[in-house]
Amino acid sequence: MRLTTVTSLLAISLFPILSTCAPPSTVQLLPDNVIKTTLGPYGSSGRGRTGSTSATSFVELQLNLCNSGFAGCYANGDSIPEGGELIYATGPNTITVNEICSNDVSELQSYLGEAWPTDYTYSVFMPAIDKRTNAAYKCKNGFQYGSAVLGRVEAAKWSGVTAYGGKYTSQDSSNEQRIFACAAATDDHFACATHLSSSSEPMALAQCKALMFDAVPYLQKESGWNHKAVVGGDFNLEYDPDDAENAQNCVPSGWTRKGDGSVQHVVFSSDLKFGSTKKYGLSYTDHDGWLVKLTTS
Repeated sequence: MRLTTVTSLLAISLFPILSTCAPPSTVQLLPDNVIKTTLGPYGSSGRGRTGSTSATSFVELQLNLCNSGFAGCYANGDSIPEGGELIYATGPNTITVNEICSNDVSELQSYLGEAWPTDYTYSVFMPAIDKRTNAAYKCKNGFQYGSAVLGRVEAAKWSGVTAYGGKYTSQDSSNEQRIFACAAATDDHFACATHLSSSSEPMALAQCKALMFDAVPYLQKESGWNHKAVVGGDFNLEYDPDDAENAQNCVPSGWTRKGDGSVQHVVFSSDLKFGSTKKYGLSYTDHDGWLVKLTTS
């Protein structure tokens, strides 16, 4: 009886500590801003499966589609179907995508569903925050502007996805406050997308460190899943060992980074093994598609 009582008291005393663990001070989680969509299998109406049938394959595709409507690289929305066709052709497990509008996400997700017609797909969109209003930053068309992570999970393994999003505590002088979006697909994978400061490399590096050293481990712990993790995005940092703002400086021990030779990077956990990379030139955005092929063994 005494042992049971002591055990119960320990459980009661520990529970508040575990349940009230505060997020790191370098980020601010904004759960009310996150938009999550999950879809069942696409079915037989599409063009057929393009995703790898290998049980050990894991493919990540990074895109910056320049579709805000304001930037000089904007191409009247044509980057969305172009990016979607690349999603369908390459059949990635996860996609991290920057500079899109909230109404673009469903179109991109439909291409992913077509690539994996018997699987579940999800999307997690996080808008940039407008410093002037503290609300979602808007595209020219009035929809929210930001980044998203999309993914697929085999139907037999589908148990849902938990969505996270937030902004960095440190920001540059721009009205567009930089953010991240993350998804924990239950018992399958963890993925994040981000777009870092474009006006200050030191700020971009600080944001990158906040994500990789603080937010990602915190959210992995919150989700209960610390395996098979990828982070992709436009870091606005290049790999240069002679530069203090080297993109490699925000890669934690046990993670590997693969960059496109410019500012897009994919970082992945040690339980994913590197296979190959490929750049895809795109006509309607000023960034290449950046594909990283990995394996789980």
